Amino acid sequence: MLLLYTLSISLIILLPLAAAVWLRRRFVVPWWLFLVGAATFIGSQLYHLPLNNWLTDLGALGPMASDDPNFLRTAVLLGLSAGLCETVARVVGYALLYRQQAAPRREDGLMVGLGHGGIEAMGLVAILMAATLSTLWNLRGADLAALNLSAAQLTFLTDQLASLEQVSWQPFAALLERALAMTLHIVLSLLVWQAFWQRNALYGLAALLYHTVFDFTAVYLGQTLAQPGWIYPIMLAMLLPGGVWLWRMWPVDGERPSTLPIAVELRLFGAALRKELRQQWRTKRVLVVVAVFALFGLGSPLLAKFTPQMLTMIEGAEQFADLIPEPTTTDSMSQYIKNITQFGFIIAVLLGMGAVAGEKERGQAALILSKPLPRWAFLLSKFAAQALVYAAAFLIAALGAYYYTAILFEPFQFGGFIAGNGLLLLWVLTFTAVTLLASTLTRSSGAGAGLALLGAVILLLAGSIPQIAPFAPGALVAWASQLGLATAVPPQGGALVANSVLVIILLISSIAAFETQEL
Repeated sequence: MLLLYTLSISLIILLPLAAAVWLRRRFVVPWWLFLVGAATFIGSQLYHLPLNNWLTDLGALGPMASDDPNFLRTAVLLGLSAGLCETVARVVGYALLYRQQAAPRREDGLMVGLGHGGIEAMGLVAILMAATLSTLWNLRGADLAALNLSAAQLTFLTDQLASLEQVSWQPFAALLERALAMTLHIVLSLLVWQAFWQRNALYGLAALLYHTVFDFTAVYLGQTLAQPGWIYPIMLAMLLPGGVWLWRMWPVDGERPSTLPIAVELRLFGAALRKELRQQWRTKRVLVVVAVFALFGLGSPLLAKFTPQMLTMIEGAEQFADLIPEPTTTDSMSQYIKNITQFGFIIAVLLGMGAVAGEKERGQAALILSKPLPRWAFLLSKFAAQALVYAAAFLIAALGAYYYTAILFEPFQFGGFIAGNGLLLLWVLTFTAVTLLASTLTRSSGAGAGLALLGAVILLLAGSIPQIAPFAPGALVAWASQLGLATAVPPQGGALVANSVLVIILLISSIAAFETQEL
């Protein structure tokens, strides 16, 4: 069952990306419009959530329970607040878009809608689904009576835990819901586009009402239907009028892109990746990164073991050596994690700061792109090459740390320790993606390094914000520091998915910026 949930979460993340790629192969639409749509959703939540909290404090919003006497009012207000907040964000987004472009096209509206619904799917639903799954996984076999839950909450939690033990369609319910929601967001986005195009506010009002009714129905039926599965055909029926209108409005005369067949583009990506790997080898970057990580792996257990003994050799520090407890496998792990985290993000910045900016500065980027190489392949080949180098470095570091820990202490649990290094690899890749974006935005390696360091510091500081900390890159480090030890480790699926989505959004941002640049 866990495999099915993992597959469902992966498909929820890939669905908007696949739809956007398909749309770009049908029409000339830039990636930055996907980011505009994502920004409208994120912006709407900045006042949507406080609005709901305020209505709750006023008593206008009650509990999400069908037996509550004010549940109908709660459902109506939840639908209205979602429709109002997101429609206002769309209007603001299109107002800014129309100021930049004299006449945005219908296909632009489709891409904005995909970005709006896509970031909701990737950045909200998939992350919360993974976090919830991790929490439920931790509660297996626990005494639920000790959690001090109400009878309704206890029944719901028991049912959720029971669903983890049986194969059913439930893991894909969220995927179906996201497919419906993304279609709705595309329709709503096109309605707001039509309001600006026709200079008719009734289209904007229609978007508001359609969104409100759709969300109200979903909330109300979600709590009142005896068979929850019936909500999906009902939602599909409600979406049908919007789908018909979308089909009638579908652009038939939009500008077609001059793209190569996808198989050819993938072959070009492979060629660019091989070129990047050769360059990493010729410039000795592979050897440097592997050597540094190997030093981390081999040296960490040694430092953990012999630090107390080295203190005895320092005059005046002998008294402190006796205060240090006998080192253990846990100390070896702590030393390994500390070394990786202290230098890992700096290595990522130094290795990638000139990946794009350096080639633009030397004029190499224009020369390479004069051949039939898509810009996305140019950028992603650089990221993929760095990812492969880091993967090899982490593997060597992990094997070295495991070997010396087994000699000096009790060995790590091999599978868990390797999985923990996989989490550390993802942690480094977030900084790699930040550095690639910084290098793309700037025209010199120095400026790219400065901007990348700023982005890295922001990511590190995000871990100190309580609301963000469970999903920040630092949460991956906390999880990795426990894998491989004998103690039970609670999974942090929300952090895993959140950082994967962060890397994807950063890469999309890099491609979007690079597409607009003159070389």
